[in-house]
Amino acid sequence: MTPNLVSVVILNWNGAEHLPGCLAAVREQDYRPLEVIVADNASTDGSADQIEHDPTVRLIRNATNLGFAAGNNRAIRAAQGEFVLILNNDAVIAPSYVSVLVRVLASDPTIGSATGKLLRATVGPAGPIIDSTGHVMYRNIWSTNRGEEEPDGATFKEPGEVFGVCAAAALYRRAMLDDVLLEDEVFDSSFFAYLEDVDLDWRARLRGWRSWYEPTAVGVHARGGTGAWFSTRIQRHIFKNRILMIIKNDGGPGLLRRLPGMIAFTGAKLLQLTLMRPAALLGTVDAVRLIPQAVRKRRVIQARRTIPSDALETWFEPYPYRRKLRQGRFGRSRRQWISQS
Repeated sequence: MTPNLVSVVILNWNGAEHLPGCLAAVREQDYRPLEVIVADNASTDGSADQIEHDPTVRLIRNATNLGFAAGNNRAIRAAQGEFVLILNNDAVIAPSYVSVLVRVLASDPTIGSATGKLLRATVGPAGPIIDSTGHVMYRNIWSTNRGEEEPDGATFKEPGEVFGVCAAAALYRRAMLDDVLLEDEVFDSSFFAYLEDVDLDWRARLRGWRSWYEPTAVGVHARGGTGAWFSTRIQRHIFKNRILMIIKNDGGPGLLRRLPGMIAFTGAKLLQLTLMRPAALLGTVDAVRLIPQAVRKRRVIQARRTIPSDALETWFEPYPYRRKLRQGRFGRSRRQWISQS
């Protein structure tokens, strides 16, 4: 590990439209030293070929699409930095993004991860739209991006601690990543994609690490450049990964209190998928197949936890059922589910 070095890890899969802009923004960072690693998941659009001879980029070519988790894991193992910025290829960060977040991590050794204010690429009638200002964890164990799809406003102008950070543009302390390694993996490769960053948040919390939101670091996340969020394939992964995440990380008396809400929400999601994405229900089969592996990992996680079981309870927020239903089916309208598949 090289002190003060920031390793920028960009996972690429057919990112010809977005990767050049992402890399240009990284080159404009006012922080040094930086190393840039692009892990390409067997792209077929020529995006990897465009940077193969770029001396400012270290290219790792994966023979197949390893997914977000395993693809990033391979790049993280190659990274030399004291800090690791995981950056989506459809994210563009302001020139001071890295330097601001490095100062956050340097200010407190208990902060293991930090994020800036991520905005959507499109602007709404009221101005910029929030993509993520960190992660929120609800009592029914459904996690979302804090402020997602809301207009940028006073709520998001204040820095503060958050449950965790979105890996679209997250700066991690390497010491934290090494501390929470599980079977030599930072992100759980059985997740393939989606919720693996929330799982990392949770594991880090159980080891006493904190996460921070800093609004003066700003980035734009196109969201959608790295996957069709509402596709059957992605919904299958999300359903499976939520079950695995709960098995691995949750516990204590709080779990019993949350159980009714977890069961009710899971039932509602099953109904939603039955009506709209029935093939995504195969995520249940995937989860059952992976339960023995998740239980094995749980034993390690729970044996290594450094905080009491009730220490995280304040982070489990009430789920805003009425607001979500007004927005349309857990925040997504039927039209969105149909038109974006």
